[in-house]
Amino acid sequence: MIITALQRKGNNVVISFDDSEPIILDYRTVLDNGLRKNDKIDEIFFERLVSESIFLKTKDSAIRLLGRRHHSTSELRIKLIQKKFPKEIIEKVLSDLTNRALLNDEQFAIAYLEERSVKKKIGLNKLKAELFKKGIERKIIDNVLLSVDPELSYEQALELAKRKNLALQRKEKNKKKLKSKIYSFLSSRGYESDVIMKVLNNIESDEDEETF
Repeated sequence: MIITALQRKGNNVVISFDDSEPIILDYRTVLDNGLRKNDKIDEIFFERLVSESIFLKTKDSAIRLLGRRHHSTSELRIKLIQKKFPKEIIEKVLSDLTNRALLNDEQFAIAYLEERSVKKKIGLNKLKAELFKKGIERKIIDNVLLSVDPELSYEQALELAKRKNLALQRKEKNKKKLKSKIYSFLSSRGYESDVIMKVLNNIESDEDEETF
């Protein structure tokens, strides 16, 4: 097939041929391959041009998504699939981004841990479940969670429990029910049972006969 015309439209180029339908390629693909009018290309080269162009478009989309926030590999894969990019091209893009250190599940998990554990005061159980849901491998999750300071986790749970205790005391006077509600609250935040019991014992000790 012979190129009969090239027309630039934004970041794309419409290429017309003498014996087939026009195609739209990314401008960078056209530039990198030095395509010109009257160039003769075979089927193999044609398919390579199309593949290169789709790769660039897919990568552009991936980088835009990463520019908005951190993504796990699994999250990014799902979003690119939803955008209808070919799966084999998506895998090439993910591999390229990983090799360039633009996509890293361990770094994602660390950043996620900082946001959810430190700033949002989410417990380990919930953090594990959330990271697993985002497609992070279990070994990465286990390794990253080792960095969580048990004492800090306890202090966060204690702070939350004291706030909840004050709010509940206005409506709930039954000591056992109050204790049960605080336990359920901390459990829903992802705190482990041993941490919760330690917190409840602390509050009970502090307030002596006033609350519990």
